[in-house]
Amino acid sequence: MAETLTATTSGVVLPEKTESAPAVIPVDVDKTYTKDELVIHNKDGDLWLAIDGTVYDLTKFSEEHPGGKKILLGVAGTDASKKYRKYHGDNILQRYAKDYKIGILKIEVQAKESKGLFSLFKKKK
Repeated sequence: MAETLTATTSGVVLPEKTESAPAVIPVDVDKTYTKDELVIHNKDGDLWLAIDGTVYDLTKFSEEHPGGKKILLGVAGTDASKKYRKYHGDNILQRYAKDYKIGILKIEVQAKESKGLFSLFKKKK
């Protein structure tokens, strides 16, 4: 409960208790997460996964998942796109994305090791 102050006609200020909603912390759904950040959220009570480059926090949803929590725990902390596509269509993501989307999975490209220009001309043994 929050307290607000109300002035009376006599000039006396009286506290008044009012119901207020708990503060809601907005989620930055455009936040970028790395695979290293995703992988640590892989357990009951802290369950994230990525589907098609989008990161979802399914911690609360895991209790109501029709396939059971165990299925989600099996892919927690990973890119679960292939397994998701095996059992679901886009309509499921569209229905739940606004409630569980927390960000975007950063695509990490690893450069091949360069051996230098002259390595192309060496004789193969």
